[in-house]
Amino acid sequence: MSLHDTFGHRVRVRVCGLCYRQEALLLVRHHLDGRTLWAPPGGGVEPGESLRTALVREFREETGLQVVPGEFLFFSEFIDPPLHAIELFFSIASYRGHPALGSDPEIEEQLLRELDFFDSRALQRLTPAERHVVLQNCNNPTELLQIRGEFKPADRL
Repeated sequence: MSLHDTFGHRVRVRVCGLCYRQEALLLVRHHLDGRTLWAPPGGGVEPGESLRTALVREFREETGLQVVPGEFLFFSEFIDPPLHAIELFFSIASYRGHPALGSDPEIEEQLLRELDFFDSRALQRLTPAERHVVLQNCNNPTELLQIRGEFKPADRL
């Protein structure tokens, strides 16, 4: 099944975690329809699953890390028909283990290609199109920790 078949034509609730090593943010590279997108780890909330439990599960699946979710920071709405997602961003209070690329069990053709920590300099090497929308106007990845409420793509950090 394709990405659009699996997630399209419905509103999907996603949780994402902002996990830092010093001032560098952990990002996962996705291969989507022939393009690259670097985004914080996260994914869909299953029915009956709490947001924090989903975040712990998604981090384990995608990065191999055992995380302790921190506070809820902000939300962002993603609409690119047929895809529509509400993304809820949490800080990660702490983590154990060494990051290792995992997989997304919901998709046959794996979207996850690599992961790495990005400091300001590394983030600036990415084009805006290669960055998740919350990172597109970001100069320093720690700036994301200051956002509260609704993040709109037109917002500048």
